[in-house]
Amino acid sequence: MLRSRVWRVAVSVAVVGLLFAGGMLAGPYQTQIAVLAAIYVIMASSLNLVLGYSGLLSLGHQAYFGLGAYVSAIASTALGVPMVLAVVVSAVVALVVAWLIGRVTLRLRAAFFVIATFAVAEIFRQVALNWVELTGGPMGYSEIPPIGMFGYELVRPKEVFPVVFAVALFIVIAIARLASSGLGYSMRGLAENENLARAVGIDTSRNATIAFSLSGAMAAVAGSLYAHTVGFVSPEVFGFAIMINTLLMVIAGGMGTVLGPVIGAVLFTQLPEMLRFSDEWRLVIYGLVLVLLVRFMPRGLWGTALHVMRQRALAAEAPAGDEGEADAAEKLDRKGARHAQS
Repeated sequence: MLRSRVWRVAVSVAVVGLLFAGGMLAGPYQTQIAVLAAIYVIMASSLNLVLGYSGLLSLGHQAYFGLGAYVSAIASTALGVPMVLAVVVSAVVALVVAWLIGRVTLRLRAAFFVIATFAVAEIFRQVALNWVELTGGPMGYSEIPPIGMFGYELVRPKEVFPVVFAVALFIVIAIARLASSGLGYSMRGLAENENLARAVGIDTSRNATIAFSLSGAMAAVAGSLYAHTVGFVSPEVFGFAIMINTLLMVIAGGMGTVLGPVIGAVLFTQLPEMLRFSDEWRLVIYGLVLVLLVRFMPRGLWGTALHVMRQRALAAEAPAGDEGEADAAEKLDRKGARHAQS
């Protein structure tokens, strides 16, 4: 198991290094795509905290993405709040809002919870559409200042990418630490068997609310960075398309894993760009790749890799006596088969 853990750490470091090097060495357009991929890494990782670790399917996660985008945009533009502080404010606001919504919706179960989360996102979208004085309505909110630090505005993609990459890396590491903590194990218990978890003394309601609130805050950070990167937000940030893309990234990469959403976000951000050579077949190929992944790798790309590693580690650590017994049993079966044939 130690060898498997070392291998996973080595792969994680290699993936992080390759992603950073790829973003910095690519051209301006590809680096801009890498910035969006890093933002989606944050978004997918935040959804994975609820879906993968806690087993709660939320179809309204884009509500906190959009909330973070609008709060950060309004705070930095109308109120003159520095960009870094605006990101923090958006995360805190989303944390409180997600906690309040979670206190109500998490009492529902199964399909009712899914419908409630979707309804919340739609309410947010309607507010953004109709509160014209605050949000700009259908025309959106523009002239959002770019990402800046210490009075210096980062405009070029190669300047923006390291900052967004660092934030994404910080959040992924934070989720990894959380997953290996007592709270993380209790969240896994909630996903596996809520009744059993409650029976052994785990406060499932509290843990679910914490996971829901933290994921909302992380999604708001992604939305805030998106607003300052693009410079414009509209009610479409509350749209269902963002939710579907994020959900696909989590499923394709591997739910309940740390690197799964990272791989899924990078893959499904880059794949449409790689398929631009064939506009007519681009969506067909995109859908085919997704279907094949779900059909033959239901655990996702990284989830399947982890499963294979665990199986090999268990096989390598199997006692020699067990292997001898297995070989003896196999020989007896073959001998019996020969006697039966004769």
